[in-house]
Amino acid sequence: MESEAIVSLTGSTLTYDYKELPSRCSDDEIKNYVRRTRELFNPTARDFDDARNTEWFIRSYLALKYVLASTVLANSAEYAEQPNLQVTLPYLRYYTLLNCSRSFLLTLPCLDWRGETTIEMTHSNILNLTGDKLKRLDRRHEIAIKPRLLAAKDQRELFSYRFPSTGLGIFGDEVVTVDEVVGIARLLTELAQINLACLESLMQKHHSDRRFGLLDVDDMWHTMRFNGATASLIDDEDYTRVAYL
Repeated sequence: MESEAIVSLTGSTLTYDYKELPSRCSDDEIKNYVRRTRELFNPTARDFDDARNTEWFIRSYLALKYVLASTVLANSAEYAEQPNLQVTLPYLRYYTLLNCSRSFLLTLPCLDWRGETTIEMTHSNILNLTGDKLKRLDRRHEIAIKPRLLAAKDQRELFSYRFPSTGLGIFGDEVVTVDEVVGIARLLTELAQINLACLESLMQKHHSDRRFGLLDVDDMWHTMRFNGATASLIDDEDYTRVAYL
């Protein structure tokens, strides 16, 4: 299926160059995914208000940041394939996948929003839930991708906590490669794009002449505040962007 056809299915007026979906998925898989996503979003869009606008602003903003983070990590991983930087690869590959998984999940209409609890899901929950939700394309995608997400996690942890003397060679043919990571990450990103494109098109259908505001709620701070063990930090760039939007 051509990229233009996928955009047309979502009903969105925004263009997007889909690359991974057409190469991995059948036309029927894509059509069924978009159709079901629109069905799930329709009640949300129909009954939209300031509270839902605030929720989906937060979800969309965080999803975009996770894609940005993954882009930086993936580019660093491609550079780090030089022999003297091999030790960084398990970390870079894993967090590229984790961040795109988070972006995909945050944009799903079937994932309930629970504020900080949703944002700070454990890594295992994120990976398992991502695999489970890929069944919405087809179960074969869950079977193919979920084990690779978990393998990337295992490989990162082995180098973080045990550090085998053999280096990356210990994984043999099971090593999660940079090219494989980029392909999976792009698929998850394109699904996130489809999700939000479906919501955007339904908002145009139900509320083309309305504007919605953002509520001053605690959850909004999750877009710009970073709590650590020793300090709570506010990112000035995030604060400025959120205020502008």
